[in-house]
Amino acid sequence: MKAIYAVALAFLALVTATPAFAQSSQTFVTSCQIEPSSFGVNRPPVFTLKATKLCTGVASKRNIKLDCTAPLPGQPDLLVTNVGCAINADQCGLAAKGDDPNFPLVTATQSQIKVARGIATLTCWYKP
Repeated sequence: MKAIYAVALAFLALVTATPAFAQSSQTFVTSCQIEPSSFGVNRPPVFTLKATKLCTGVASKRNIKLDCTAPLPGQPDLLVTNVGCAINADQCGLAAKGDDPNFPLVTATQSQIKVARGIATLTCWYKP
């Protein structure tokens, strides 16, 4: 019985000491605005409710991924990386730093816009 107890304690110590096990994940349905001018297309902004925000990691090292989709009828297919993207990080428990150019939002560290068959998909990542 002592051996089982010792193994259980060792496992518990491993789980609590390993950051990967400690990370939490939350997904939120959110809204998003796609700015076609940010990827060189002369069109007005498109607001969509077809968006999700994924928050992962521990509070001090939180990662955020924002995915949103909206129709852009007549737009040729394209893929552009590093488009301008700012994320409201409140749901993920993060606050923007005062020197962030998009304050009070956080500026994405990576982003891409893909348009296929008139549907635009914007994906933005914030990785501190």
